[in-house]
Amino acid sequence: MRKLCIAAALLSAIVLAQTPDFSAPGRYDWDFRTEDITGTTEVMEDSRIYFPDSAGEFPQSAIPAPIIVFGHGWQMGIDRYYSYAEHLASWGYVTVLPTISNPITNPEHDKRAQLMVDAARFTSALDTVAGDRFYGALDRWNWGFAGHSMGGAIALLAADTLGLYDTLRAVVALASPQTTPPTHSEHLLSPKLLLPGSVDNIAPWRNVRAAFWADAPAPGTFAVIRGANHGYFMDFSYFWENGGTATITRDTQQMIARRHMTAYFERYLHGDSSDWNFAYTYGDSILRHPTMETVEVRLPAVAVAEPFVSLVGDLAVGPNPVRGRALIRYGVPESGRVALVVYDAAGNRVRTLVNRRESAGVRALMWDAADDAGKALPAGTYVIRFAGHGWARTRTIALLR
Repeated sequence: MRKLCIAAALLSAIVLAQTPDFSAPGRYDWDFRTEDITGTTEVMEDSRIYFPDSAGEFPQSAIPAPIIVFGHGWQMGIDRYYSYAEHLASWGYVTVLPTISNPITNPEHDKRAQLMVDAARFTSALDTVAGDRFYGALDRWNWGFAGHSMGGAIALLAADTLGLYDTLRAVVALASPQTTPPTHSEHLLSPKLLLPGSVDNIAPWRNVRAAFWADAPAPGTFAVIRGANHGYFMDFSYFWENGGTATITRDTQQMIARRHMTAYFERYLHGDSSDWNFAYTYGDSILRHPTMETVEVRLPAVAVAEPFVSLVGDLAVGPNPVRGRALIRYGVPESGRVALVVYDAAGNRVRTLVNRRESAGVRALMWDAADDAGKALPAGTYVIRFAGHGWARTRTIALLR
């Protein structure tokens, strides 16, 4: 019996040693470059792009690297968020800190949401510039948006309004108040993680819940960090910016935010479908963690017992029946050309969602229930077919109007 106990303890130690600590730095060193990013309405001067680094080279094991854009708070500079960009770069992400303007009287969050997209597109284009460090190194259409306060809010507004169906895989917002114009939570089909603080009176968690979570469809997680205020999400803040007296330290608050943010992006941008990751995104390691005041999770409406596709050509669509928009996940088993096509009940092709070469991995996109011309499809039964070389998967869905 004693030998069995020792063996079990050794096995547990091995398992724990192999499981990542999402709050700790990843496997890579990091570096950054400064860029003037040309946006639709302004030039985001002296923006920073952080990236994984290995002795001055882009590490081959990080290729293709997803792109994360991290938005700053209102009247805050990007220097408040360097630690997040450094952390995400160490996990293999190319992370952009755009210097978005901060108008005092008219926030125009819709314009600032577009600037988040502009920053992602600017960075993804570097993948095609011969001689650039990023040449051939980026997963160009695999994006995550994140941010604190205004930065998180405009990330969510972008997910709501800008039609990022085939690029934006996940959104993480830290203590983010409602936008102007308002974000409609029922349109937030992208996987979303909302992390407000329990003692934040700048973005009170109940207001955050009402703005972005109350009517939001699955998948998503809403988790209130116990004792967290507004300012401690940043690397530094002044007392008038804190919006409440925190009962935890800044380091602790940022560690909690890093942990769940990283787990979320690992799941949706790097395809980590492990049980360990699930625990920190939707399971007990967030639901029942003592650092959380209250937590709500919404798993995908389809395949709840098996909510994430694997790398064997799997296909999942939700919600089903579809009303307005649907989130489609598909697993590419090996690099090659794949097609994701919607057919009506008569077998007519009505929408081609994907027809390109893709690397192996889990992907997600949103379909707006429209045809190739952008016209809303009528209610009825449709078939979504996902196919590659020598294999195909189909899912039958009901579209409601």
